[in-house]
Amino acid sequence: MNLDLSEQAQAALAEDCPILVLGGPGSGKTTLSLLKAQRLMTDLKTGQEILFLSFSRAAVRQVLTRCRDLLTFEERQSINVKTYHAFCMDILRAHGRLLTGGPARLYFPGPERVDKAAFGGDWEAERLRLATEDGLYVFDLFASSSAGLLARSSSVRELIADKYPVIIVDEFQDTDDAQWELVKILSVGSRLVILADPDQRIFEYDSRVDPRRLDLLREFLHPAEFDLGGENHRSPDAGILQYADAILYNRELPDTADVQVIRYWTRNFESQVHAALIWTLSALRQAGITEPSVAVLCRANPFVADLSAIFSVEHAYNGYSLRPVDHDVVWDAELTAAAAQVIASILEWPDRDVSVAVSRSLTAIADYFEVKNSITPSASAESTMTRYRTASNKVAEGALPRPRSAIQLVEAFNLGLKINGDPAADWIRAREVVAQIPEFKEVHANVRYVRLFRATDEIGNRLAQEWSERGSYGNASDIVKRTLNMGRIISSQRDPQGCLIMTIHKSKGKEFDAVVLVEGKYKSKFFDESREEAPFIASRRLLRVGITRARHKVVIVRPTDARALVG
Repeated sequence: MNLDLSEQAQAALAEDCPILVLGGPGSGKTTLSLLKAQRLMTDLKTGQEILFLSFSRAAVRQVLTRCRDLLTFEERQSINVKTYHAFCMDILRAHGRLLTGGPARLYFPGPERVDKAAFGGDWEAERLRLATEDGLYVFDLFASSSAGLLARSSSVRELIADKYPVIIVDEFQDTDDAQWELVKILSVGSRLVILADPDQRIFEYDSRVDPRRLDLLREFLHPAEFDLGGENHRSPDAGILQYADAILYNRELPDTADVQVIRYWTRNFESQVHAALIWTLSALRQAGITEPSVAVLCRANPFVADLSAIFSVEHAYNGYSLRPVDHDVVWDAELTAAAAQVIASILEWPDRDVSVAVSRSLTAIADYFEVKNSITPSASAESTMTRYRTASNKVAEGALPRPRSAIQLVEAFNLGLKINGDPAADWIRAREVVAQIPEFKEVHANVRYVRLFRATDEIGNRLAQEWSERGSYGNASDIVKRTLNMGRIISSQRDPQGCLIMTIHKSKGKEFDAVVLVEGKYKSKFFDESREEAPFIASRRLLRVGITRARHKVVIVRPTDARALVG
């Protein structure tokens, strides 16, 4: 492949490690690092590899794609691309016995959140105890535990250094304190190539991510430094990066056909954002991109679900009928899955008496608020969870529960749930039980997001089979739980393509042919004045990340009265 490298890139290729390569989106940092790896492969001994560390599975996919473009099959066998979590998990699984005397076990985020919500003491101290005494590690402790193991064991350090004599560290500006400690230890025995973009720091809300990280690196490692900031290979003929930088630095926006801003009145929002997506897809196809990829981005998870609902139905726009757009959704699914368990438990009512049926539903509702509290801890969610656990126990004992909403649930059971074996219709009937009780309105609201799992057909088929075999939905809770869990696994492993909807934070490390950035009028606003003061530096940095995910086209959809992007 003929690559026209800049003087800075050529100098970085020739320089001994350690090196620090700076550059914005599309500046060629990944390409340069792989070319550097290609040169260093000639020094590898049998069994040695070059390790490429990144943050997300999406970023790993991008790197692997670039490897196929730049490296031969034989060369690709000498480079190992992993996330930080996967690398640390391998260390703990292989050598964790040195820390506790027993095998390391993994504590996945879902179960940890629930256990955290139920724990009455200092959870930070408890999860440290679980790691140091029981060998049970939460994701957040993978890096610190691995760093601690390497610090204590020179033999393991030497083993890692011998296996990976060269390590490429991606997105270094976002490393947290534990990851930084790990990088420092790895630097003792391995040669480092470090990639960073100071303007893509979007995780500074996390106290563990130090905004001075690059300066700390310079003080500790003294790397040779190369800046590719002025280069743009992702959209070299477009004004996308210039537009994004103008927003970042709050200066006059350039006039470019590659970025279009569309304003909407509130009453026209749904049809306008639907039309913007279809227009973007059409423009890409007209440009010769037969299978375009488009990311629809916003700032908040609830708004992601709203956008998915919009693209799932027809709309009328300027006399035209806009058809639904097939799409995938990347979002946090725990609350939706918990809400679905409530509906599934209600489908089981006809099989059980009131003490068992309503008790199980109240337990599912308590579980919902437990998950909510684990995601966003609050005294309200915790007390609500406790209230419904108590109510569940009361009903199980044959007594009348105290909360009015729990009594209403008992009354709904006594009225009888009329189901007939049509899973879709029966699901709606069970959902209406929840909809009629005001205190459960947020459970009802979250249930509508079940369709985002793309598992509704599978749930329906399994429920239909259950009805056919038993004449009831007696195992609905297990069916729904297993199906949604499998849907999450498949979604995480599927290579995203076509149209995807996600938050800007989740888009980091990804690339698309086009990006549609959508701002809500009352929620998911670009500039949140309640959390940040002008000139909104963090928000501008986040917007830059969203805009620069695009290779060819950016469409920004905003309310008519929204704050100006610059000024």
